[in-house]
Amino acid sequence: MFKLPVCPHCGTIYRYKDTKEAIKKKNNICYHCNKKFRAGIFPGMIVGAILPLIACVAINIFLLTRMKEFQILPLIAVTLIFVLIIYLIIPFFTKFRKTDDIKENKDSSKKRRNKLG
Repeated sequence: MFKLPVCPHCGTIYRYKDTKEAIKKKNNICYHCNKKFRAGIFPGMIVGAILPLIACVAINIFLLTRMKEFQILPLIAVTLIFVLIIYLIIPFFTKFRKTDDIKENKDSSKKRRNKLG
């Protein structure tokens, strides 16, 4: 589950930093085979982000019920830790797709619309 993405053309594994840059640019060129691909976060990231957020809320509620005096600092610290965790795992939920596949998907969806309309 926690694997860094690979080039869809040649299978080159991208490092953590390179994956972060690829997400920002969206349309990329492989540094090994020089072919184009598109970077995107796949839907599993939603689940990967929701679970830590639920844990964060649960821990914050637990802290609120256990503290004798209201203190905002522990709540902020817990929230920041979980936001940092989510930010750090984003590259592991990234998928690289061939740009040809994206064009084919758009063409096939247009054909389906034309048949229906």
